[in-house]
Amino acid sequence: MRRTLALVSLAFLISPLRALEAAATKVDITPDLASEKIWLAGFGAKGRKPSGVHDQLYARLVLLREGKTTVALVGLDLLGFYINDTEALRGSWAAGDPDKKLFVHSTHQHSGPDTLGLWGRFPGVSGINKRYEARIEDRIVQALRLLETQLRPVSATGGRGALDPRGLCRDSRDPQVIDPNLAVLRLREAGGRSVATIVNWSCHPEVIGRENRLITADYPGPLCARVEEKTGGECLFLNGAIGGLLTPDAKAENFYETARIGTAVADAALALKAESGGRGLSYRSKKIFVPVENSRYLLFLRALTAGHTLHDAKGTVLSSWRAWPLSLRHLILGLTDANRPWVETEVSVLDIGPARLLGMPAEVFPELAVGGYDGKYAFGRPVVDPKGPERDLKSAPKGPYLRDLIKAPVPMFVGLANDMLGYLVPEYDFKARTSKLLLPRWPGHYEETNSIGRAATAVLTGTAAALLREPRP
Repeated sequence: MRRTLALVSLAFLISPLRALEAAATKVDITPDLASEKIWLAGFGAKGRKPSGVHDQLYARLVLLREGKTTVALVGLDLLGFYINDTEALRGSWAAGDPDKKLFVHSTHQHSGPDTLGLWGRFPGVSGINKRYEARIEDRIVQALRLLETQLRPVSATGGRGALDPRGLCRDSRDPQVIDPNLAVLRLREAGGRSVATIVNWSCHPEVIGRENRLITADYPGPLCARVEEKTGGECLFLNGAIGGLLTPDAKAENFYETARIGTAVADAALALKAESGGRGLSYRSKKIFVPVENSRYLLFLRALTAGHTLHDAKGTVLSSWRAWPLSLRHLILGLTDANRPWVETEVSVLDIGPARLLGMPAEVFPELAVGGYDGKYAFGRPVVDPKGPERDLKSAPKGPYLRDLIKAPVPMFVGLANDMLGYLVPEYDFKARTSKLLLPRWPGHYEETNSIGRAATAVLTGTAAALLREPRP
């Protein structure tokens, strides 16, 4: 009897220490146009000067703790966030604590400030406002520290399903493959009060097009607002495999359409049947090196190094006196594999109860995630337009694909996680000119000119597959 009582008492003391805790909030990161000069990113070769703000941009934060492990999810209403920016945010918040993990995601909306250095006043000139970026980093760090004092026990349940994309999202590049997967993770207190809802779906936030001059979060804004209205808690949207190119199936480029699409996705996510299971909280990641093969990136290395540290083929950091001449050398002589620069990036896997999140640092083509070369995800359209550019589908890779490897009741595929390397194009369909500017483009092959290179696909997908096959810590 004494032994039984002792074991029950020990379990009572230990279980609260292992309980999943959470807290959530959102931080306004809208640029102050009166004091912060920014350029809108996302279209063309140069930025657009904003004329005003239609709706606010947010950093949406969900902080989780189980035992000694603390994980912060940060969702940004930005086009992208480089690895060096992620590391700076980690360093400021975690301050060297190895038990604190950070997972940063950008929704990739196309009407916000240039945070990648690619959309300034003129082509090739950075549009980054460092004071703005320092301000939002400080606000995020302060908010995370406050959330650490507000953690409370929660239960984690989720749901998964397939959302018919017609009228919501379409594929603008053959083969026609749209990832229809929709997933939701709900964090609730014991009394049922919602702390946060995490929604995962795949489509570019570009309902509002290149003529727009107003700052907006695009459809993720109304999506999160709808979830928050219905649940009473915070909402974090995680975009998925959006390369290829998955773009809104909108009737017009207006804010009615951003609201329609965002609300439809939110309502579908909230209707998903709840699933439990999984094994608490864990996070693991893998740093890898990727060669810079894109000729445009090599010509404008200064923009790339706004958020990446250059390395040589052996992984040694290139000092500035060795790095800057590489662009001139590439222009005049060209670079060989021996003197080509490399950048470090990372792939991550995050488990939260029934959900497993695979974080990829790029705009991943959906066929790398789900396959679909057989027309399974074409949704009424021919897999390849007979009048369009030829696609050699016989050379397409066979499964299993990355989603097949996310073994969890609620799998989530997350793009633009912790870094941004451009499009991740399937190797069999990668076509780019050998000219310095990669022009003229192959018809139907725009994405290659905005990809770090062909080799990145095998490196990143191979790393992801290996991480997903590893046993959980």
